[in-house]
Amino acid sequence: MDISTLVGLLVAVGGIIAGYLVDKGNLASLFLISPFLIVVVGTIGATIISFGLSDTAQAVKALFKSYVKKNLPDPDKLIKKVCEMADLCRSQGLLQLQSRLNDSDLEGENFLMLKEAMVLATDTKNMETMQETLQADITSYTQKKQLEIDVFTEAGGFSPTLGIIGTVMGLVQVLSNITDANALAKSIATAFIATLYGIFFANVIYLPAANHLKACLKRQLIYRDMIVDGMCMLASGESSRNIENKLALYYHAFPNGEKKYKAGIEN
Repeated sequence: MDISTLVGLLVAVGGIIAGYLVDKGNLASLFLISPFLIVVVGTIGATIISFGLSDTAQAVKALFKSYVKKNLPDPDKLIKKVCEMADLCRSQGLLQLQSRLNDSDLEGENFLMLKEAMVLATDTKNMETMQETLQADITSYTQKKQLEIDVFTEAGGFSPTLGIIGTVMGLVQVLSNITDANALAKSIATAFIATLYGIFFANVIYLPAANHLKACLKRQLIYRDMIVDGMCMLASGESSRNIENKLALYYHAFPNGEKKYKAGIEN
C-alpha cells in the first residue's frame, strides 16, 4: 500500500473516531460483532450474487496488485526500450524486434501489449491495421478493468442498505423485548451501529477503492496509448529522437510528470 492511501485511511478513520470521542463517546460501543456480520458479510454475499465469485475475487486481487510498485506503469522504462528498439531497427531492420521478445526487462503484465506490438510490427505491413489491432486490445482491457471497478462501486451501494437492514432487525428485536427503559435506550443505540457500519464501509473502503482503480485505469490507458504511438512510429521508421519527443508529451499523466515533460522536450 502506498503512503498516500495509508495516510488517507488514517486521516479518515482517525477523524471519525476523534469526533466521536470529543463528545465523550464510548469507543468500545462502536465495535460489535452482529452488525459487522450483517453489513460486511451481507455486502460480500450481495456482490458475489451480482458478479459471481470469480469476478469478485479478481476485483479484490486487482485492488491489491494496484498497490504493488512493480505493477505500476513505468513510462521512463517504456520510452527507453522503444527508443533502443528504434535504433536497432533503423540499423538492422524490423525483424530484429523478434530477438527482443525474450528481453528480461520486458517481463510483467505492463509489457504484454508492447510485445504484441513488436510482433505486429514485424508481421503487419499496414500501420492502420496494426493500430486497429492494438486499439482492440485496449478496448478489451478497459472492459475487464471496468468490471473490477464496478464490483467495488456496487459494494458501496449495497453496504448502506445492508446497514439499514441490520438496524431494522435490531429495532425489531429491541421492541419485542421492552422491559427496562434504560436497557431499551442502550439497545436502540446498539441497533444503529449497523447503519454506521454500512455508511462507513461504503464511504471509507468500497467507494474509495473503486475511485483508486479508476485512477489506475486512466494511467494504464495513457500508458497503452504511448505503446501504440511509439511502436507505430518505430514501424514507420521514425528516429529514436522523434519517438522520445513524442512520447514525452504523455508525462503529464504520471507522478512528477511536469518535470519529466519539460526535460523530454528540452533534450
